[in-house]
Amino acid sequence: MKLVERNIFSEVQKWLDDTRILLIKGARRTGKTTLLEQIKSYLDHSGKNTILFSADQELDTPYFKSPKLFFNFLSDQYLLENRKLYCLIDECQYLPDASLFLKVIHDLSRGRIKFIVTGSSSLDLLKIKEPLTGRKIEFTLERFSFREYLRAASEYKYDHLFKIPQDIDALKDFYEIYRKDLEYHLVPYLNWGGYPEVCIEKREERKKKYLGEIVTTYIEKDISQFFRIENISKFNSLIRLLCSQRACILNRSEVSNTLGIHFKTLEHYLSILEGTFIITLVRPYYTYVRKELTKMPKVFINDTGIIRNYVGMDFQDLKSVEGNLIENFVFTQLKQHADINIFYYRTVSKAEVDFILKRGQWLIPVEVKFRKRLTVPVVMKNFISTYKEHVEYGILLSQETFDQIDQVYILPVALADFLEFG
Repeated sequence: MKLVERNIFSEVQKWLDDTRILLIKGARRTGKTTLLEQIKSYLDHSGKNTILFSADQELDTPYFKSPKLFFNFLSDQYLLENRKLYCLIDECQYLPDASLFLKVIHDLSRGRIKFIVTGSSSLDLLKIKEPLTGRKIEFTLERFSFREYLRAASEYKYDHLFKIPQDIDALKDFYEIYRKDLEYHLVPYLNWGGYPEVCIEKREERKKKYLGEIVTTYIEKDISQFFRIENISKFNSLIRLLCSQRACILNRSEVSNTLGIHFKTLEHYLSILEGTFIITLVRPYYTYVRKELTKMPKVFINDTGIIRNYVGMDFQDLKSVEGNLIENFVFTQLKQHADINIFYYRTVSKAEVDFILKRGQWLIPVEVKFRKRLTVPVVMKNFISTYKEHVEYGILLSQETFDQIDQVYILPVALADFLEFG
């Protein structure tokens, strides 16, 4: 399997000397184990003292029975005088009372052991006795972004990022040079999603097999075994329904009635789907926070391969791709930016701006219009005018147009993952 350097690797590197636990979260099969092995290799080559454990495979060993026993084991076998130990633990959610376990061993180590751990489920979903407040730095490893996919699939190097609006001319030149290659690879990426092993495999029948296995493993391990959901049929029906309604406003009452499940059960299922990185619920943008929390969210599926598995799709070219799938794709690329909060905007008259990106006090409206003839929507113009003190520019993502209308940059959607928001 081709080894693809992940965007997150350089971010994790910056925190290796920090005393806090580094917690790398993410869905199953997104490459957390591979990333952990890469981190260990990097540390080994730097002359560091390291040890790697797989909690799911070693859970029955005596030293994992309690944090005290584990600390004693590390001290006896690996902790060297005057040398910090880097202890890497894969699938930490399998540890008994995971958060408490990590808290205790971190406190016992007193800075002599640096813990770097991965987890397939958000620790927020687990039965936590003790929070890790002040003791951890969190990272989320997403599926392959489009740029990461290109590193695996294209003959060209794609390490570029372009600040908007400063680098707009350089971005235009970049698109002119690489347009054909970008569009050629975007279609299979939309069809199959960003799970690493699916992306790297070239044979279609194996892609289907891998994708099916990923979903089956998720249902059997995370849902049946880990969260002990008994009504798997209803849970699967919910995923299928959400996939068919991707990038749409989620009316919980309608979904509850459609599936015939209690409202509280639906809320529980949705929290699991979010906590296991299958969906993201995006809230509407309001300056009044209570409204933001009470209004209906939009639902996005965190990988288009999941959509393919549940509702089926096979697009031959960009022109045939459905608009809400493109919007879902754009969301998956925007959420790679950890420093940006994503909202949507909807007026009383139900006019919408697809995304509002919030970074500090700055707002960036982003609209997806996947057609050739383009105009800036009135609702977007009004948003820019209303929040003019906080909006420097807007972005309209198109099928292939590169243009500028007043404060709005019109960019081809294939460039969505190459943007850095200044």
